[in-house]
This record gives sequence, structure tokens and C-alpha cells, in this order.
Amino acid sequence: MHWLINLLDKFLFAVLLLLALQIPILADHYRQYLNGFVTATQKTVSEYQALADQFGYDSVELMIDDLQQNPAPLVRRDAQNKALTVKRLNELESGLQILSSGHFLEQTWYMLAPQRFDTLKKVGNHFSPSIPLQPSAVIYSVVLALLINAVFYTPIWCVKGVRRLRHRHSSSPVHKI
Repeated sequence: MHWLINLLDKFLFAVLLLLALQIPILADHYRQYLNGFVTATQKTVSEYQALADQFGYDSVELMIDDLQQNPAPLVRRDAQNKALTVKRLNELESGLQILSSGHFLEQTWYMLAPQRFDTLKKVGNHFSPSIPLQPSAVIYSVVLALLINAVFYTPIWCVKGVRRLRHRHSSSPVHKI
């Protein structure tokens, strides 16, 4: 029975390691996807800036603020859409920064955040498993797999320890004086 538990432990660790090794590859795919999205959104915001410059506004934000004061509902709605696009660009650039220069855990946290699940799903549709070539990615993956494996087995180790203590306590002779 002990050999079966050892075999399951090794199998679980192998599966965890293979999954953990996919995270840096997924982060790279995610970064490439986000980069394309940032480029397209930057082009749109640049067009807004050209429009703001053409009509004498110092910034896109000032132009949007002015458009939001317009009495026409269509113009106000267009201003809201422009404001959302500018906000989205800032968020995308922030995410791209994390995926480009953030450490392994930051990248993982960013990708797995519930508010970005739709993007992760789109990236996952074009994802193909592979092994990362960067030593740091491999090291982070091994450490992550070890930590998850340890978290999974900690309750089992605690139960075994309690059983050993009980067995020692019950099998030790009690000396009465």
C-alpha cells in the first residue's frame, strides 16, 4: 500500500509540473494577444488625439469632457465610448507591462483574474502545450509544482504524524510510582 501512495505522489507531482510548465508559455501567448489588442486600441486613441488637435483641444480627455457636455444624446454616448476606449487602453498597457516584465506569480495572477477570464479563454483556444526554454520559467514551474504538491499532502502528513504519536503513546509502558 505504501508503494501505491508513493506512486500516486510522483504521478501527482508530474502532472502538476507539466501544468506549471504551461503557465510561462500561456503568459507568452497572452502577451502576444494583448500586444495586438494594444496596437489596435492605440491606433484608435491616436485618431482621437488627431481629432482633438484638429479642433484645438490640449488632450483627448478635454475633448471627451467637452463632448459629454453636449446636449445631443448621440454625441454624449460617443463621448462615453471614447472615454471607455481610452480607459481600456490604459488597462491594456498596464497588463502588457505586467506580462512583459512582471515576475512569474504576477503574470499568473494577472492571467487568472476572473475579470479577464474571457480573454484567457480566447488565448486558450489558440494555445498549444509546450515546454518553456527559459531556465527561470522552469525553476518557477518546479517550485510551484512542489508547493502545490506539499499543500495537497500536508493534511496526509499531519494525520500520519498524529497516528505515529498516538501509536508511540499507547505502546510505551506507563511507569507508576
